[in-house]
Amino acid sequence: MSPPFQAPLAPAVPHLPAATPHFARAHAAARKVLGCDHLADDAVQEALLAWWRLPAPPPDPRGWFVRTAVHRARHLRRTLSRRRRHEDAAARCEHHPACDNPLHHACAHELAKRVGAAVLRLPSEQRAVFELHERTGLDYAGLAHRLAVPEGTVRSRLHRARTAVENALGDDAGVSARARRTSSSPRSSRTRTP
Repeated sequence: MSPPFQAPLAPAVPHLPAATPHFARAHAAARKVLGCDHLADDAVQEALLAWWRLPAPPPDPRGWFVRTAVHRARHLRRTLSRRRRHEDAAARCEHHPACDNPLHHACAHELAKRVGAAVLRLPSEQRAVFELHERTGLDYAGLAHRLAVPEGTVRSRLHRARTAVENALGDDAGVSARARRTSSSPRSSRTRTP
């Protein structure tokens, strides 16, 4: 059986062996910056690629190689820090902060978007009562005082707003809220006798 095909190695670079004795020192310097052997390996590899691209060896091979490995390590650390910040910002969820399950975050964002759209479709009087109640948590009397309307008006507007939002969310799911309530209501299952 013949050995598997191997691609030819890159053309030999005459000054590459000059970098070999400095691998350990460059790796130690990169590890000091990054705090991880695996990441330090990556930084040294990047430095080695930069060395390989040089047309001629530098005058101070050890200094150049170690300095380049440290620069690559710093660049890698900055890159990882930026990525971590972006990932953390993307993972933060104001709708479902207590959970780190991405599916729950997606569902919470979808529900928030649907509720927001339903609230925007409310008449302005109902929307004002609904939003004030959700923001402040005031009771009927507090809402009535804040909006300068009778308490009965607040009750009816809030009831209509809740019903409209509930129906809008139920319609999105294909079932109206009223149908859900009546089918689960104990009165709907009773039969009247004459």
